Amino acid sequence: MAQMVRSCPSPRLPDKLDQSSPMWSIAIYYTVLLVTVAVAAKRGGPLERWAAYTALIASILTSVLAPFPTWTDIETNIFIIDVLVLLSFWFIALKTQRFWPYWITGWQLISIFAHIQKMMFSEILARPYSLLSIYISYPILLLILYAAGSTRRKGDVAI
Repeated sequence: MAQMVRSCPSPRLPDKLDQSSPMWSIAIYYTVLLVTVAVAAKRGGPLERWAAYTALIASILTSVLAPFPTWTDIETNIFIIDVLVLLSFWFIALKTQRFWPYWITGWQLISIFAHIQKMMFSEILARPYSLLSIYISYPILLLILYAAGSTRRKGDVAI
């Protein structure tokens, strides 16, 4: 079966669509981010809102301070923003006994480790470094979204 898949020609998109694909991924990310912030603002408790606003502010800062990262060297601005996000998530985790802040803090720590590995091993390719730094945001946002949607049923510790 694997041989059949390899022998089938893959459909090729026109070059015009290939060039716009980064814009689609940015649009999808900001859509997920804004939905998360909206649900957290409407249904979430103070900690869910804090986490969602942290993600929103970090995303805007990243877009402003590193609009076109090359990922060939450590992205210092993104690394600093990620450390600040880690501290914010860690503070949230200290304020509650619910599970979700520990998970988002752990996922954010994975992102920090990607930066540290790039700092230590410059031969790490740009693509894996960028993918790990970028795609770790999705489980974080989806878990904040889940937490905001379930906070009315469970309650939480106030700030």
